[in-house]
Amino acid sequence: MLNDTTGLRAAAIPAAAPDRGFGRFVTVRTGIPRSASERLLRGVGWSAAGCIIGQSASFAGSVVAARCLGKEGFGQFALVQTTVAAFSTLASLGLGTTTLKFVSEYRTSNPQKAGIILGLSSLAAFVAAALFSAALVLCAPWLAVGRASAPILTAAMRLSALYMFFTTVNGYQMGALSGLEAFRGIACINVAYGLATLVLTWAASRWFGLCGATLAQGLSAALLWLLYHYALKAECRLRNIVVTYCGVWKERPALYRFSVPSTTACLIASLAVWWSNAALARASGYAQLAVFSAVNNMRLIVLFVPLIIGRVTTPLLNNMLAAGDLWGYRKTFCGSVALSGSTGILAATVLALAGRYFLHLFGKEFTGSSALILLLLSAATLEVIASSLYQAVFAGSSLWRQVVINAVWTVVLVATLQLTVSRHGVSALAFSYLAAWGSSVILYGAEAWRRLKQLELRRSQTLEKTLCNP
Repeated sequence: MLNDTTGLRAAAIPAAAPDRGFGRFVTVRTGIPRSASERLLRGVGWSAAGCIIGQSASFAGSVVAARCLGKEGFGQFALVQTTVAAFSTLASLGLGTTTLKFVSEYRTSNPQKAGIILGLSSLAAFVAAALFSAALVLCAPWLAVGRASAPILTAAMRLSALYMFFTTVNGYQMGALSGLEAFRGIACINVAYGLATLVLTWAASRWFGLCGATLAQGLSAALLWLLYHYALKAECRLRNIVVTYCGVWKERPALYRFSVPSTTACLIASLAVWWSNAALARASGYAQLAVFSAVNNMRLIVLFVPLIIGRVTTPLLNNMLAAGDLWGYRKTFCGSVALSGSTGILAATVLALAGRYFLHLFGKEFTGSSALILLLLSAATLEVIASSLYQAVFAGSSLWRQVVINAVWTVVLVATLQLTVSRHGVSALAFSYLAAWGSSVILYGAEAWRRLKQLELRRSQTLEKTLCNP
């Protein structure tokens, strides 16, 4: 996930390193400027190191949960996780996006404003987390859907409130650390979190079943919050950023321009994901939802490297744009899209060839058709491209266009699934994702083209003024 703290971390990398090997490839082949490519490589290196271990442990935790809970229980566990994701998206209020945007923009030019944004985000995050966690406990009986909506599923829903609380307050801390490009610290935290999740999930699932697996998620999230908290304090001291609550009301326009649209966009998508999983459970049962959840881990592998690149390039691009480096921004953006897209296609191709062997890791009863695997991997490839193009939307002055794009994504997903789920079951859900992400690629591509044209016009105007007024 990079740092422009020039003296602190650059010393660990030889000055000539970017001119040889992969660093030269990133600079020359993708067109990314050298200074940006050096920061990109450092960030991607640390992020990859942490995420490979952390996500591998997380994946192993899913395999352990599937084997301990069985096919039906793992399907219920998947529904609990999807429900929590929908609630936490609303509760987070888009604060992770807001802190990433403004901390990366003001960390150097205006540390005081960055501290106020952090104070506003932390205050809003804790209040929202408490309110929505209580709401999840109260609404649990109505959220347990399907033929297997037994009391054990309701109890698991209520226990998931602990996970939702800490996931919500973790959002703004993660955004702040990414905005500060503290990717070394994030990498170390991801390793600890992933290993803790694996151990807790194995022990709790084996002894306490579905409720134990859910509680393990909450305890892991609490550990993650604690680690993020101390890492963020250390980074703020290093950058001379003082988190304050004085004057937070003056920064409320940031919530409207970024937090509100980000929350709305994510909520629309999260509710659509929850509804689609619930619709599949009602139509085909939790066993088929469990198969889809197992195959969905292949999608996460396809997204793995592109997401690391995106976590690094998003604050980098935002910082370059704030500094007025329009040429560097354009080159870095186009290079990151090409790099993310190529890695996503490569990963999807490899997994398509080894799909059936991958599913056997979850147990002998986990089998999926070739059509299901190919459809979901194709959807994942389009998701990689769309997520890369989204960076152009993020760098703008508002995220309301993101709401429109997510609304179209949701309509396509829900409508396609509604028309096909009764006949094609789990494969219909994969095809619905393919159609939804296809529409997003078109819309994000059009928006990215428009933004780049605007930047080119700004650059031309700046050059003209420079030539006219030497």
